[in-house]
Amino acid sequence: MSDKNVIQLDNVFVRTAKGHDVFSDLNFELGPGETKIITGGPGSGKTLFIELILGQSFPDAGSIEVFGELISPRRKRVINKVRRKIGGVGGIFEFIPGMTVAQNISYPMILSGASARARKERLLSVLTEFSLLNQAGETPNMLTRVEKTLLLLARASVANQPLIIIDEPTAGLDKVTAERVYDYLVKMSVSGRSMIIVGSDIPWQNIPNSVHLELTGGQLK
Repeated sequence: MSDKNVIQLDNVFVRTAKGHDVFSDLNFELGPGETKIITGGPGSGKTLFIELILGQSFPDAGSIEVFGELISPRRKRVINKVRRKIGGVGGIFEFIPGMTVAQNISYPMILSGASARARKERLLSVLTEFSLLNQAGETPNMLTRVEKTLLLLARASVANQPLIIIDEPTAGLDKVTAERVYDYLVKMSVSGRSMIIVGSDIPWQNIPNSVHLELTGGQLK
């Protein structure tokens, strides 16, 4: 793996228990500050692609490295360390239902080892930025669809994690909220973070430093 790459997949092969080849010699690279926008239809493997990066699923052949670390079933401790560097929105990056909005947002900072004072200051800043100050003591089930999306974005940005994975960022949102979401994605991109944005369609708004790839036939093209 090149030292410059945040993520690298080499010749990844995945076959289902029923004998269906999902990925065949799949290759992928993501460098620092890059954004890769990945689109694909139902059953194309978008969710599995994310699971492989996070070490929730593993390939039958090939290799996956994230932040220079090999992701494999025998390296659970390494996978946990790598995950602390990854923030996300949507899909498997759901909020924790029993926690309040403030607790959900603070959680990545706790995992990163931030001090109580730093967490408090950063939390106030993020709650204000994402218009969630009045909802800080509420649980996610009390939020509107828009507020839930803002909560996930806030949690993804709070700990300044270098890699952000966004799954279907505007699904179910009205146009005004979708524009707001993409404004935040642009801010994340220009801040120097690496991002993977996964969705069914190409985002209508250009994201800086981005490349679009289509996941089809087990390949990224």
